[in-house]
Amino acid sequence: MLNLYHTLSVCYISCKSEKSKLKDFKLSGIYRNLEERLSYAREKSLFYLDFLTLLLEDEQNNRRENSYRKRYSKAKLPAQKQIEDFYFSFQPSVDKRTINDRSPCQFITSRRNIVLIGNPCTGKTHLAIGIAMKALLKGYKVLFTPVARMLRSVVIQINGPSYRAKDLKMQGGEA
Repeated sequence: MLNLYHTLSVCYISCKSEKSKLKDFKLSGIYRNLEERLSYAREKSLFYLDFLTLLLEDEQNNRRENSYRKRYSKAKLPAQKQIEDFYFSFQPSVDKRTINDRSPCQFITSRRNIVLIGNPCTGKTHLAIGIAMKALLKGYKVLFTPVARMLRSVVIQINGPSYRAKDLKMQGGEA
């Protein structure tokens, strides 16, 4: 019994210094789950390679989640909407098959655009956000921007920095 206690306390001390190294190497997924994984590995008598695989999966999942959170934040989506929540019966002019064909995001890999045109309150924003959410989940970067802002940005790019200064002045901002 003394030997087991000694082994566990040595492992705890060793884990403390190893966790510090994990932090230095920015392996926060492994850092967060190390003690739980060590306990699980002891309990199940895992082989070293199986233990390492679990730790690497933890790190991979953590990085995937962090990447999604960062991309979602930068996307500037005005709300969180899903295509599945869209009421196609309320808006019969919207073809459900066409939208579902676009949601796997193949239009991105084939370098094509989607333009949603229609009257106000017809669900364009909901569908755009839903498609954007699918793209984010697939690892793409997204930026949601109103047409007016996008057009202003294009005009500024075409006309150069002096136009930007005039534009800001007209909006009441500083140049």
